[in-house]
Amino acid sequence: MADNTPILITGASGLVGTALIQRLQQTHPGRPVHVLSRRPDEVERSIGGTVRAFGWSPSEGTLDHEALEGVGHIVHLAGEPVAQRWSAETKQRIRDSRTGALHLLKTACVGASFCPRIISASAVGLYGSAADIKTEASPAGRGFLADVVQEWEDAAVGLGNLGGGHVALRIGLVISANGGVLKRLLPIYRMGLGAPLASGSQFQSWIHIDDLVNLFITALDRQDWSGAYNAVAPKAVSQQEFSQTLAEVLRRPHFFPNVPASALRLWFGDAAEALLASHNVHPKRLLEAGFKFQFPLLNAALKNAVSH
Repeated sequence: MADNTPILITGASGLVGTALIQRLQQTHPGRPVHVLSRRPDEVERSIGGTVRAFGWSPSEGTLDHEALEGVGHIVHLAGEPVAQRWSAETKQRIRDSRTGALHLLKTACVGASFCPRIISASAVGLYGSAADIKTEASPAGRGFLADVVQEWEDAAVGLGNLGGGHVALRIGLVISANGGVLKRLLPIYRMGLGAPLASGSQFQSWIHIDDLVNLFITALDRQDWSGAYNAVAPKAVSQQEFSQTLAEVLRRPHFFPNVPASALRLWFGDAAEALLASHNVHPKRLLEAGFKFQFPLLNAALKNAVSH
């Protein structure tokens, strides 16, 4: 990344945003980073370095336009967590935090006659739930999450069409002990209480946090990258295999019966569908582009994550 123009990041305080900024500060300490946050003073104090934080509120349609000054790339990571009970209000927040935020950024860029390159998070939920292998050429699925992801990517395309271009990284389950689903699972599995969900036959596509951060940095650097890329390791695993492997890595027993789908639906409501979905996604375009995974296998990825 010889380019020394500032990078603007949304969702910087989340799991991926935090790891990305840390990596950028290590590998490109002189490159300025702008962050959009509802709590800019707090974020700037906590991150430090060359990071400058600016205020925004996608729900209110407000944005400090100074954040855009000189920016060459926008990395859009902001998004309301999906892993919660879905009410009509929650669903709207999930949608608006992704697409509404991009529309706000586009409006600001148009007003400033500004054409940045957009690198946006996306999700494998685009494909819906299916057992067959999905590549970037596979059609979108059906359902709330698939619709949200499609709108999310369409909004990224709209911003990229201003002239800077766009990349959308369709992210699977992120392997990191610092956040996400693994942080929630570790206390349970360390007590020897881990068990597969539902039948356990549903596929899970996953990626180690270090590989995901490398993907974002590569997408910032590679101007020839364009469109959607499946941000997942080359081999999806069944939920049964994921559960068993995590127990083995922690050296804990794995004998409890599967958690019934009905129990998950009772606890999470409609959001249980995200836990029960099957995603057998292949990173075809990444492999064709020559991207090298540090953690192509689940066992090594989990061992690395739980050792930190």
